[in-house]
Amino acid sequence: MRVTLLTLSAFILAAYPFRMPAQWTFLDLPVESQAASVSQHIGTTDITVNYSSPAVKGRTIYGDVVPYDQLWRAGANENTTITISSPVTVEGQALEAGTYGLHLLPTASEWTLVLSKDHTAWGSFFYKKDMDALRVNVKPRACPMTEHLTYGFTNSTANSTTLNLRWAELEVPVNIGVDVHAVVLAGLDAQLRGLTAFNWEPWYEAARYCQDENIAPERAMKWVDVSIARQPNFENQALKATMLEEQGKTAEASALRKGMIDGANNAQLNTYGYQLANQGKTDEAVKMFELNTKRNPKDPNVFDSLGEGYMMAGKNAEAIKAFKKSLGMSPPENVRVNSVRCLKKLGVDTTGYETAKK
Repeated sequence: MRVTLLTLSAFILAAYPFRMPAQWTFLDLPVESQAASVSQHIGTTDITVNYSSPAVKGRTIYGDVVPYDQLWRAGANENTTITISSPVTVEGQALEAGTYGLHLLPTASEWTLVLSKDHTAWGSFFYKKDMDALRVNVKPRACPMTEHLTYGFTNSTANSTTLNLRWAELEVPVNIGVDVHAVVLAGLDAQLRGLTAFNWEPWYEAARYCQDENIAPERAMKWVDVSIARQPNFENQALKATMLEEQGKTAEASALRKGMIDGANNAQLNTYGYQLANQGKTDEAVKMFELNTKRNPKDPNVFDSLGEGYMMAGKNAEAIKAFKKSLGMSPPENVRVNSVRCLKKLGVDTTGYETAKK
């Protein structure tokens, strides 16, 4: 009988069935080193690591499974990758936004983190040094036993985070920094060219952010002016008045503030009073609360706010009168609770108010 190669192959497969290694499969089947992902948001920047997670399984990892002085994919299967949506620093070195292949070069002491512009390769087998985007030294340290290789973020602040690789009894920390203000300002330029830029709110929000963070005052003034041009209102005019005052233009600020206060409604005056109080301008805050009670004498909430204003100013007798006035007007539950709580702080017996509610 003539035996063809195809016949022989069929015989071998029938006699010695086997399963192809999971990483070679063409179908969506379970794999031993499962895929994982971890992300961290810093300011407006997203940092994401995608990797496959091998297990220790009783093996000696470093110096054996992961040889020293050889580039390692820092995971299993395809490239471990890190994606950053905005420019960052990695151990103090600048890195542009993008997706990078993440590799490690381990030694018995200090290691090297290598980020490659080629992020689509299989592991580290096709690594080319001329594709490096960044190389930095990182120092591993001991950690509790971790069976499966894991990435995570720790010590996150408003402008930084630490990416940690843990496997076996070793942890490799990588410090990442974000110039949040620079990223935000660059992003605002793009956002303020979209459809929403025809509204007053985005320009106000941009100016408000700069004002609150004490950055880019010239741009902030330009943006608040655009907001006012779109639709003048209490919020954007109040912001501009504050900015003018800080620039020493007090007369211009006073004129603008008078106009906005004259046209303010109940909620706006109340909010403005608390804003002044938060700025430490207690006397001005009290004036706003007093003005609001004159304009809205039947609203228990404005008397509750006036009481809080008096408390901030240390005028406890006046505060007690304001809270009692509010409680005598059948206030909403949240207002009643606050007035009672404040009276208790002032040493007033509130039994009558609580009994009346029951």
